[in-house]
Amino acid sequence: MSQLYCTGRVMSELELKTSQKNVPYLCFPIAERIGYGSSAHTQYVSVWAWGAMVRQLISEGVGKGSALWVSGSLELEEYTKKDGVTHDKRLKLKLKDWGFVPAGQRQERRPDQAKDIPFPETVDGEREDLPE
Repeated sequence: MSQLYCTGRVMSELELKTSQKNVPYLCFPIAERIGYGSSAHTQYVSVWAWGAMVRQLISEGVGKGSALWVSGSLELEEYTKKDGVTHDKRLKLKLKDWGFVPAGQRQERRPDQAKDIPFPETVDGEREDLPE
């Protein structure tokens, strides 16, 4: 199972729905900016949330334009477009964790990462063989 962590902006207002098994759920697109300079482009991920995660998203006021980091399992899902004929694929994220991206924070960093965590020292030179 692929795991994804990304940051982006919510592209629509959240619309609470209920499954056939009477479980509340949400599905909303998030736009993530990928690449740099002239190769930069926007990638859209369909985020799905159920149960308690739904209540948390709504109670925290997530809506269109909210800057979020999201993480969860990733699937490539086939779907039929609105025309009812054309088939396509989209990225579907089953939400496991999320949070707001603090203003001014770089997109690559997770909100829970401390700013002063030292990087490990680079080891160079001869190394002992690993035990067999």
